[in-house]
Amino acid sequence: MASFSKTIGIVGGAGPIASAFLYTSILEICQKQYNANDYNEFPEIILVSYPFTRGNEEKIREEVSLCLSKLKTAGASLFCIASNSFHGFLPELPKAGFVNLVAEGLKESARQHISKALILAAPMTINLKLYEQSAVECLYPSPKEQQQVNQLIREIAGGKIEEGQAQKLKKIISQIHDHHPFDGIIIACTELPLLHKKMPFSDTLPVVNTIEVLAKQLVTLACT
Repeated sequence: MASFSKTIGIVGGAGPIASAFLYTSILEICQKQYNANDYNEFPEIILVSYPFTRGNEEKIREEVSLCLSKLKTAGASLFCIASNSFHGFLPELPKAGFVNLVAEGLKESARQHISKALILAAPMTINLKLYEQSAVECLYPSPKEQQQVNQLIREIAGGKIEEGQAQKLKKIISQIHDHHPFDGIIIACTELPLLHKKMPFSDTLPVVNTIEVLAKQLVTLACT
């Protein structure tokens, strides 16, 4: 049985459903890997779900800083942001304890020996080129395909998760692979993992679910 000595702090709200998914993913990992069951067998988790300002880089940076300050005041010693795109607007970070979602996703890609990855993400994450920070070559959907991905993200954020969405995304992935082969997929969006958990996108290629990767690292660090 693990003994969790550190408090996990989550900056959530972009979007709220994805933040909740990170929280439940942490709990599931504790159950599966550490046989957690009773109240005191899980780590302390503090979640700030904040109504962020959309489209204002400086304002977002200020709001993220505010949320991190709230988490630190509340006693968190590990910090993360449950949003890929917000990693392009990072404020001054805590001196220790920040777990970078993008960096963890790239580490997992390397661990799975992915050399060329299809990046499934929202437009802002793509425009900021957040995953172009390693040896992994990044491939993106065409503008038309990206519009379909954007629609799926909006639907999931609104609470809709259906088999038809998974089939549509599988078709997009297959079409891209036919014309531009790749050897892995990075789910660089915090909404799409909700769909992937229920209806996996691929049975043949490695898939990096960045929310799950982040959750695993937070749990590991919380018990060290």
